[in-house]
Amino acid sequence: MEKRTYPLRHATPGTETVVTAFCFGPHQAQRKIYIQASLHADELPGSLVAHHLFERLERLEDEGRLPSRIVLVPMCNPLGLRQNLFYGHIGRFDFATGQNYNRLRSIRLHDWALERLQQQGFVPSGDAATNVTQIRAAMQQSIDAFEPQTSVEALHAVLVGLAFDADLVLDLHCDNHAVLHLYTLPQLWQAFEPMARHLGSECQILAEDSQSDSFDESLSTPWLKLQRTWPDAAIPLACHSATVELRGERDLSHAWAQQDADALLQYLHQLGDVQLPSDAVREAPELARPPHPLQGMQYVNAPMPGIVVYHVQAGDWVQRGQPLADVVDPVSQEQITVHSPIDGVVFATSGQRFVHPENKLMSISGAEDIGNASLSP
Repeated sequence: MEKRTYPLRHATPGTETVVTAFCFGPHQAQRKIYIQASLHADELPGSLVAHHLFERLERLEDEGRLPSRIVLVPMCNPLGLRQNLFYGHIGRFDFATGQNYNRLRSIRLHDWALERLQQQGFVPSGDAATNVTQIRAAMQQSIDAFEPQTSVEALHAVLVGLAFDADLVLDLHCDNHAVLHLYTLPQLWQAFEPMARHLGSECQILAEDSQSDSFDESLSTPWLKLQRTWPDAAIPLACHSATVELRGERDLSHAWAQQDADALLQYLHQLGDVQLPSDAVREAPELARPPHPLQGMQYVNAPMPGIVVYHVQAGDWVQRGQPLADVVDPVSQEQITVHSPIDGVVFATSGQRFVHPENKLMSISGAEDIGNASLSP
């Protein structure tokens, strides 16, 4: 195992802020796996999973069972880790700018790489490996040339620089109160279907472009766009990337973390990136639910300020028109019942108990495309 630290630019004078990565497996491996946790720094289940992965990967490396290079970043957002307000940790948005840490608005990997490739007279060959090498070189040059203007941009540049040349990228998150679910591209679903089964994921949400500039899409969609720029060339989807939502922020236990770490290792074993002992290998269970399009997802907002009382919980399947929650105003004695706008699975609910109309009460994923094509800001 090799520990590496990456200082962030724009640190406060007299201080240093670093991203810490742990690298396992051979330097010159044919494949690279990148796993990071807690980009939203107050979402900690993924970091606990990374802790248990570290122990398992170190042991597998000592036993010579890691043919691939695996880069693990257990707490990838040191900026958000230090943000506390009135005894509460707030790690989703940057205090200085209000930016969501999982919105990489300034990292334009596809645009940068395409411009460089065109300037260099890139002509894709019939050999996929050669094309991938050249495209990744252009990406590397672009990342190296990027001049971050804020601490958040500096963080994003470091993380993308660690992940862009990985064959597989897993970004570990969680929600408020939620069942385990994941996001990826429709084109990558078959590759991630075994992982969803090993994890027991109860909701799979697919979209080519969530319009959110999320970390996983910033790495996977450039390859899809380059394929479409050169449709006759041998350009594979060289980065399989997904966001994995490890239930809710309070679902934090060694039992859950060990279970999830084992599930990820089972998946990596299936891919050939780790070699588990034969007695540790297990079959993936049946898929809990088939994937749904992001365009079928519906957020349910509070209709007025008040106390929310839920009639359903994360994991429930609901029908259109079914009562979901009551919002109660004990002063005016007004009560409004919120009903489900669609058929679907409630995969996440809010942790707030006093709500306002701008508050999201829950997220429902439906199988029918209803034209909702973006995630929250």
